[in-house]
Amino acid sequence: MKNIKPEHLKDLFVHDVPLMDVRAPVEFVQGSLPGSVNLPILNDIERARIGTTYKEQGQEAAVKLGYELISGLVKEERLEKWKSFIAQNPNAVIYCFRGGKRSQITQQWLKDAGVERPLIVGGYKASRQFLMDTIERFSKNQELLALCGPTGSGKTEFLTKADAFYPTIDLEFFAQHRGSAFGALDGAQPTQINFENLLAVRFLKLEDKGLGNLRPIVEDESRLIGKVYQPTSFFDRLRASQVIWLDEPFETRLENIYKDYVLKTAIGQHIGQAPRCLEEQQILTSQALKVFEKYKISLHAISKKLGGLRTQEVLADLENAEQDYLNKNEVESNKIWIEKLLKYYYDPLYLSSLERRQVRPIFKGSAEEALQFLKNLKP
Repeated sequence: MKNIKPEHLKDLFVHDVPLMDVRAPVEFVQGSLPGSVNLPILNDIERARIGTTYKEQGQEAAVKLGYELISGLVKEERLEKWKSFIAQNPNAVIYCFRGGKRSQITQQWLKDAGVERPLIVGGYKASRQFLMDTIERFSKNQELLALCGPTGSGKTEFLTKADAFYPTIDLEFFAQHRGSAFGALDGAQPTQINFENLLAVRFLKLEDKGLGNLRPIVEDESRLIGKVYQPTSFFDRLRASQVIWLDEPFETRLENIYKDYVLKTAIGQHIGQAPRCLEEQQILTSQALKVFEKYKISLHAISKKLGGLRTQEVLADLENAEQDYLNKNEVESNKIWIEKLLKYYYDPLYLSSLERRQVRPIFKGSAEEALQFLKNLKP
């Protein structure tokens, strides 16, 4: 069975081939290849011991120690995990950091057990370089369309609808963050490395489908999306792109934000439903209060730009909404602080930013009109 050389990496990522990462967990959490599962040949402690031995006594002693540590029952347990993964993913491919000893030994032990699978030549390091090169090449050669519109215009929903018939790149999806001070989602964001890797794979898949003269549409995000940032070459290309502007009424934008940040969160989870048992009610209330607390923290984060008096005004409205939730099982009052944030903070900030950049859209209209505009573009 032939191993995977760098020139064949594209096929792995385009076709979502399952990958078996045999590096130590500490390496995996720093960055991994999309589609990979961590099934290490060495755990963190074993890796550290072998590394120390290598520095102090040389390669031969380190290799000897490795075989001593991973023998007997330990070897059998890890081999069984590999075999189980491959049984569930028959086309799986193995990789370690450089395609060296760890993946080669894993491959050989599996072969001895009657299971043959290829490894990635050059391992994670070569694959990571391939993905970074993909970002640079795509950013240099591929024109884009930037999707603009004030907060609440429904840009994420627009991208979801457009993706059914037009190439899109959803940066917020890959970043696992909505891109604003209030945009943190449940769960951690990917590492910067993993964000870049996911982005690169999206580029590969778009190229594989064939774009013709279509320009993928991307939301016009700030460089920083939560704690991750767009690669410089891609961000520069996006900022230089022609713009489609979603122009929705203020009331529509207010409702969109209310739906996303209240009704779709723990705050609105049980509104209008039949009474629950006390224990479940307490759990839901606790979760909702955590959302309110998160919003208070987010409000504090923008207080300098918002101004002290307006921060206190919006905070009071937010706290009133929290009390209405607790005492009346009512959430409509959340619209008050949301409306003020739009008028006091988000709209002036966003519109002044676009004015500074002298953005001149090639199309401006409602989401439905913008979708029709994309449908009329010829591939």
